[in-house]
Amino acid sequence: MKKLNSSGFMLAETLIVTTFVAGILIFLFIQFTNLGKAYDDSYIYNTTEGLYALEDIKEYINTDLDLLLYIEENIETMKYIDLTDCSLFTNENYCVNLFNLENIDRIFITTNTFDNKNITGYNEDFNIFIGKIIGEGSEKYRLVASFKNSMFATLRLGDSDE
Repeated sequence: MKKLNSSGFMLAETLIVTTFVAGILIFLFIQFTNLGKAYDDSYIYNTTEGLYALEDIKEYINTDLDLLLYIEENIETMKYIDLTDCSLFTNENYCVNLFNLENIDRIFITTNTFDNKNITGYNEDFNIFIGKIIGEGSEKYRLVASFKNSMFATLRLGDSDE
């Protein structure tokens, strides 16, 4: 016995399979796009070189008691303190040489958990990086730097409550 009008089932089956395959392809495209963006970000955000540079600057800041006192007294009212010009350091010449050696373009210190809308006056790429920072951990402060090679890094510092 022959079935009549069986082509309707084949059309419905084709539409369902096509929708399913298209959904999977869209999902994979979105995932690979996100993966590619994260991979690209890993080359400019928090690179090993940048983190080591900020670690050196962190050690230098921890030796400058006058600067630490200034930060402690003013960080809450100022929201962030720009350290780029080295005027706040006791030994400005050493600071300038250190920043040049580490290839620092701009650097500031802020509280660990900060509202990135308070940080202004920086280029768009730096502002995008600042927007990606998540204030976590128990440290009091955070160093944020832009390097002359268009890379960015951040490092938490300060006394830990633990």
